[in-house]
Amino acid sequence: MITLWGRRNSLNVIKVLWAAAEAGVELERHTVGGSFGGLDDKAFLKLNPMGLVPVIRDGTIVLFESQAIIRHIARRYGRKTIQPRGQKAMALADQWMDWSMSTAQAAIGPLFMNTVRREEDSRDPAFIKSAAKSAAQAFKIADRWLGRKPFFAGRNFSTADIPLGCVYWRYQNLEIDRPQFKNLDRWFDGLKQREAYRQWVMVPLGRNPAEWLKNEAELR
Repeated sequence: MITLWGRRNSLNVIKVLWAAAEAGVELERHTVGGSFGGLDDKAFLKLNPMGLVPVIRDGTIVLFESQAIIRHIARRYGRKTIQPRGQKAMALADQWMDWSMSTAQAAIGPLFMNTVRREEDSRDPAFIKSAAKSAAQAFKIADRWLGRKPFFAGRNFSTADIPLGCVYWRYQNLEIDRPQFKNLDRWFDGLKQREAYRQWVMVPLGRNPAEWLKNEAELR
């Protein structure tokens, strides 16, 4: 069993929860981070000196960084489920996982903070409009790529799809104007048919995590 430290509604934690579910890995999770605190505790800082989630312990292996954790789960437990098949697919998966973090997630982060975490009267409409345009430009790149293949690493669902699948759910649930993306939306519709995606990724967005985390046991 893998032990995971992280709050249920953290985007980076959600990636790990989904990956583990797809690979059939059982997790024991400790809720820390955000309004739940615990990141400054000495015991936690021994696991991750940067004081961030997610963190896992798998036997003698302790890992932080969500993308590294997903790759570890795939190599050790998900060879028949989420690990890309073949060297080319592995290379493409690494590319799109990194792109998801550096470009797509970076683009929607400011939008999330301004449209979800801030009260409506403190939002900056001009900034939101500009940031939404930048995010749309990023997703156009991914949309063009999916015009050539069903998944980001090729013919099969894999680790390549997990980070961006989490980011795209959040993007689609922001209160912003956004264009339609024919290929991404086709891919997205397929993700929503996956049981693990529905369970772990399709969760509500809100300013106060405790509003829905108070019933966290019902969401497991």
